[in-house]
Amino acid sequence: MTMSFSTRDGHSVSTKASTQVESNEISESQMNSNPPICDDITKEYTSEGDEIKDTSSLRSDVWSHFQKIKLKLTGEPKARCLYCKKKLSALPKSGTTHLKDHSDSCPRKKMLDRKQKILTPSLMMGEGKKVNLQTYSFDPEFARKQLAYMIIMHEYPLRMVEHVWFRKFCHALQPAFKVVSRNTMKSDIFKIYDVERGRTMRLMERNTSKISLTTDMWTSSNKKRGFMVITAHFIDDSWKLHSRILRFVYVPCPHTAEVLCEMLMETFLEWNIDRKLSTLTVDNCTTNNAMINILLDKFGGDHIWFKGFFHVRCAAHILNLIVKDGLDVIKPSIEKVRDSVAYWTASPKREEKFEDATRQLGITYDRKLSLDCPTRWNSTFLMLQNAIEYKSVFGRLKLKDSQYKCCPNDDDWELAQDICERLEIFYKVTLLFSGTSYPTSNLFFSDVCDIKVTLSEWAICGIDHVEEMANNMIEKYDKYWDNTHGFLGVAVVLDPRFKMSLIGFYYKQIYGEVLGTEMAEDIRARCYDLLTLYQGKANKNRGESTTSTSSLSTNSSKLPTTSFKCISRLCQYDSYRDNLKKAKTIHVKSELEYYLEEEELPRREGEDFDILAWWKSNGLKYPNLQAIAKDVLAVPVSTVASESAFSTSGRVVSSSRNRLHPKTLEALMCTQSWLKAFEDGVEVPTINDEDMDVDDCISGVTFVDD
Repeated sequence: MTMSFSTRDGHSVSTKASTQVESNEISESQMNSNPPICDDITKEYTSEGDEIKDTSSLRSDVWSHFQKIKLKLTGEPKARCLYCKKKLSALPKSGTTHLKDHSDSCPRKKMLDRKQKILTPSLMMGEGKKVNLQTYSFDPEFARKQLAYMIIMHEYPLRMVEHVWFRKFCHALQPAFKVVSRNTMKSDIFKIYDVERGRTMRLMERNTSKISLTTDMWTSSNKKRGFMVITAHFIDDSWKLHSRILRFVYVPCPHTAEVLCEMLMETFLEWNIDRKLSTLTVDNCTTNNAMINILLDKFGGDHIWFKGFFHVRCAAHILNLIVKDGLDVIKPSIEKVRDSVAYWTASPKREEKFEDATRQLGITYDRKLSLDCPTRWNSTFLMLQNAIEYKSVFGRLKLKDSQYKCCPNDDDWELAQDICERLEIFYKVTLLFSGTSYPTSNLFFSDVCDIKVTLSEWAICGIDHVEEMANNMIEKYDKYWDNTHGFLGVAVVLDPRFKMSLIGFYYKQIYGEVLGTEMAEDIRARCYDLLTLYQGKANKNRGESTTSTSSLSTNSSKLPTTSFKCISRLCQYDSYRDNLKKAKTIHVKSELEYYLEEEELPRREGEDFDILAWWKSNGLKYPNLQAIAKDVLAVPVSTVASESAFSTSGRVVSSSRNRLHPKTLEALMCTQSWLKAFEDGVEVPTINDEDMDVDDCISGVTFVDD
């Protein structure tokens, strides 16, 4: 009888029933043994670092039971059993008889064949996916690994495996599954962490572009401990933007610049990225400034990507400080609105009365009132925005509630409306630069210039409170502008929609005709310097010399032997100077000038322009500019990518889980980040039995968890 099945990898197989079960089981085992590799890694590797070779062209049926690998140390081809993981010779002269003999006698395969098999819907079923029938036999080890993945990805407490009703639920699903203890589950999580950390390290090693980092500190309200998160950002050879958490490490007090620098240096060396760094994005505080100076002293000139570009100040943090300074000036003016919101959100009964009043006036109550947070200006903006929609409701409630004494008058509402409209530009810019899945460095320049021009207009608008607010904001804004506009200018030059024209447009508005032209030429000079730097690296990688040995030998042979050494040096200088002129006038200038002289791409409002795809397709025309774009566009202008980890850590370290050991917390945080990054729409990767044998990494250490 012929039966038709679909294996987990999606292939349809039709064969005799007596042999089909075995074939499908092999496919299932192979899927469980080899974690799928993300598209950005072109080759697959085992947990031991051996390269997995393609067996699709091999004719023998025995290869359905083996995996062809290339040993990491010797490069020798081997056949790796999918069941017992034993490695046998795969040389052409060895044939396949010994592989068939091992397959017939493999004890692990025999045990697998004896298990009862049933037809079951695919575990990959979900929204938009078809349900495929496949053979299935219960594997307790596989189920245990999936339970570990579930705890990591959904942030469940480790103690849930010891809950009585969870154990009863698992027994009802599969009586043969034995739920492990909390400590065993914690050990399994550390083993998954070790495997995923190795995968991420291999991805970083294969990356040829520069790596930008963001880092920030977080103090847990439950544990009262400080943690540092370090996140790497880079663009791979497929021109995909990656963001990976490298460390979520406990930092003991005091959190001085020296302590933070030591933690960063430890991470750089551990991940072997100290010579790949381009920028470090941090919040704007004196400790971070001192930490950056210490790092620069430790690195020296060989490690610095480009002078003046290493330290990037978080744009979102700067905007927060700027707007807070401005709002402090007009704080009394919006106090009545804040007091009114506080009054009607003080109790559930008052909230119900407010909602009833909105219905009576025919106003849709789709957004509740929210009181602002003193340290976050955007919450003040949202509070004003919501309250303005219900300003007529506040007036009606003043007539119904005699205790309500702080109702804003028309002047107060007019001021709130004016402030809300002025703050909207800052709010939109903050949202734009809070993204982590798209490049931001090329998008930031126009918004930074818009803010500077807007503040200048506010300063002479004739409204006293607005002028005072603008002057306070300009004072702090100019400090950030002086440190940042150079890098942002280079980034916008690499946007084919703007190039130098956008810089000239804004600089003339900000600095005037003469000074604006000079500032624009300074940005052009920075682009030339970067291009010269990358051209030199490209020549070095190709093994090209900056001197012409043939011309040297010819000239030297005509000179007296007594002055050979002296004249030879002068000839080297002449050749060196000529090559520099040639590089500047022919290649470096030509590539940049051709790019700038080419007409800009049309800009459409609201268009989702994919700048990474454009540079990927134009690498042959501008090879060195493409390399620069890959490094510059990966630089994040804010630390949001690192700060977003604190939202997860706040859920992980809840009030009922405040005894998590710092190493356990780091394993949970980092593993979740890596799994989400590698998942990318495919099944969560599984790990081999041998990958789980990493008890040495946690042996001898006692952890206290929830």
